[in-house]
Amino acid sequence: MKRIYMDHAATTPTDIEVVKEMEPYFTQKYGNPNSIHSFGQEAREAVEEARKKVA
Repeated sequence: MKRIYMDHAATTPTDIEVVKEMEPYFTQKYGNPNSIHSFGQEAREAVEEARKKVA
């Protein structure tokens, strides 16, 4: 029997394309965007770039 997920109010499955795009930020670019070190600067740049794309 095929299972159907019906609790989307609690959480939703993440589309595989989103997972692929986010993977670097889970494994390599996980710095705090409010920090001054290079990890944070890289994360801040990613946040700013994302803001430009959705604005």
